[in-house]
Amino acid sequence: MINRFSPTRISKAKCLLLVGCLLFLYILDNSSILPVIDFEYIDYIKLLLWIGLALLIVRIPRIRFSGKLKHKNSIAGWAVIFGLINIMVMILAGFFFGFGKSPYSQTLSGIIINIFTIGTKITGKESARNYLVNSLTKEERYTVFIPIAVFMTLLNYPVISFFNLKGFEATVKYIAQYVVPDFCQNLMATYMSFLAGWIPPLLYMSIIQAFNWLSPILPDLNWIAATFIGILCPVFSLIAMQGIYFKETRVFKKREEKKQRSFGWVVTCLISIFMVWFAVGVFPVYPSVIATGSMEPMIKPGDMILVRKILKEEEVSELKEGDIIQFKRGDILISHRIIKIVEDDKGKSFVTKGDNNSSVDSELVKPEYLKGKISYVVPKIGWLTLLVKQKQDNPIIHEVEF
Repeated sequence: MINRFSPTRISKAKCLLLVGCLLFLYILDNSSILPVIDFEYIDYIKLLLWIGLALLIVRIPRIRFSGKLKHKNSIAGWAVIFGLINIMVMILAGFFFGFGKSPYSQTLSGIIINIFTIGTKITGKESARNYLVNSLTKEERYTVFIPIAVFMTLLNYPVISFFNLKGFEATVKYIAQYVVPDFCQNLMATYMSFLAGWIPPLLYMSIIQAFNWLSPILPDLNWIAATFIGILCPVFSLIAMQGIYFKETRVFKKREEKKQRSFGWVVTCLISIFMVWFAVGVFPVYPSVIATGSMEPMIKPGDMILVRKILKEEEVSELKEGDIIQFKRGDILISHRIIKIVEDDKGKSFVTKGDNNSSVDSELVKPEYLKGKISYVVPKIGWLTLLVKQKQDNPIIHEVEF
């Protein structure tokens, strides 16, 4: 008996044709052929090629998506919402890490060319994705979704970009910062294409790419933050989209327990990753546990302080008498109050003193030894850390105060 969900020989042949066309465009786009053409015409050639792919897909008989037709508009609406959430998270991250100037052209002609070039490319890709996923399966199968998402992701990266990476660390950072988040977005787009055709993923990907290509400023994130956000947003969007669709189609009850367990594990893992990164100082604010009473009564042993990193000269110049700073001296971190600012021909230095100490610190604090400014004190939360370290007979030499 023939499985009604199995792809036919004809649909397989058409899928192979589409894959071949996408690979041809990829090779042409990243080969040495286009660079010999006048740079002015390259974007127009790419535009025509992707329009040609879209027209080819139109000529192929349509494959209906697997979700229910009445939910198509709802899924499209959620695709827009999830795309906007992705942008808002990026903007919020920008307020912590800072913004940088966009590398893309912001002239009127450049914006118009980018809109048409990227727009046709996304349209061609999403049309192809829709045909591939809905030709190969009519059931929710990640054995189909994941390979398609991987394939669509790799189409965004020239092979030469991987060969240009120097060393294992650079390769890991590149894959983590760019390739893995891109894969997560493509997995989300593939799932939406399975549910409602090519329009929802087109809206989702277009919103994200429009922000990246058209905004004059972009969040200047380090690679770990970019990885975290790039994975977090699509994964949560995918889980939310599944829950919404299951609820609307009344199959949620059948899968509720399993999905809730999966959701709980995902949330636990992401929170754990966030806490580890926070503890090791990935973010602009990091925690530090106080071991001595040099800053009593304001800060007591066992309290945890939140330290905002000082990374720029302007931040050093903004420091004033009365601020509590954390600085490094040898192998230890010290958090004391600034009682005087000294300026000479070598620059600015700081005289510091613990509130509970009888005299000032013996050495001036130079800007290169500054770690950050104390912004908040959380009482007693660090006692467990102190007890663990004491049982190990290993003093907290990296987070001590005198």
